[in-house]
Amino acid sequence: MKIRELALVGLAAAAFSLAACSSAPETTADANSDEPIKIRVQAQNSIAAEPLYMGIEEGFFEDEGLDIEVVDLPDIAAATAALQAGKLELAFVPTISALQMARQNVPITLIAASDGINPAASDATLEEQRDYTSVGIYTSKGSGITDIEGLAGAKIAVPELKGQPDGTITSVLHEAGVETKDIEWMNLGFVPALEALKGDQIDAAFLVSPFSLEADAEGLARVMNPSVDFFPRGSATTGWAASDTWAAENPDAVAAFQRAIAKSATWASDNLEDAKQHVIDRAGLKIEPADMPQSYWPSEIDPAQLEEVDKKLVAIGFFDEPIDVSEILTSRAN
Repeated sequence: MKIRELALVGLAAAAFSLAACSSAPETTADANSDEPIKIRVQAQNSIAAEPLYMGIEEGFFEDEGLDIEVVDLPDIAAATAALQAGKLELAFVPTISALQMARQNVPITLIAASDGINPAASDATLEEQRDYTSVGIYTSKGSGITDIEGLAGAKIAVPELKGQPDGTITSVLHEAGVETKDIEWMNLGFVPALEALKGDQIDAAFLVSPFSLEADAEGLARVMNPSVDFFPRGSATTGWAASDTWAAENPDAVAAFQRAIAKSATWASDNLEDAKQHVIDRAGLKIEPADMPQSYWPSEIDPAQLEEVDKKLVAIGFFDEPIDVSEILTSRAN
């Protein structure tokens, strides 16, 4: 498996301006060639994307005639820009971010699901939900916040603005009757957000594993599991996105990736403890598999569930008008 950093000077800043003038990738897949189809994929270094890594090692992508190269990029903006510039074929994108991009006329399509909400989490208590999700809202000791009511007017760090983190938090607070207009949203990555929490520089932060595990070890309060509270039961929260151009010009590569990632997700689900240990080893974490939640990787992105997500965000004013979500989905090949 190849993992490399992609140096893209200025691409992050150009992510959305490229939407109007995107260029096609340098090459397209030849279905009649014996050579493997090379696909450059940006992925998170977390268990959410673990099926990709396990699928590469288990040979599922190779079996489909694919040569996967994992590319390290700093954020969604850089990945989106790389997709449009033809420097990348696929990227790990939250579904809400994809809905936002559609409204900004960024030509991407979600071709497959990545991770999602474990169906069992919906019936669990706040504390029990820790067994199913590593995503949580943690509060600093100095803030004195111990429940979601205390988040009204708080200074909250999220890894992206107008995206999945603040969208889900706002919706959950809205449904609970908590005022959100005075919340101060701060764009901070997980590492600086955790440090700011520990230093009482912010009131709360959106964290995922392993940063949420470190927050637990520091004794920081976890007051909300926004993904579990917001998303429909068992729905996909992230997906694998391609540029419209690449997906349209490479249907065989898209279909091959869809088959391989679905097989990889099934393997990871059936061998969850192995998947946990693999991500621990891959990321160099000093934890045990038992410390990690029971992750879930849905087989596909359900259009009806994605439409429900879109409507919930419109209801709180996060988006102005609903969209036809089918326009950003590429159906799974048989």
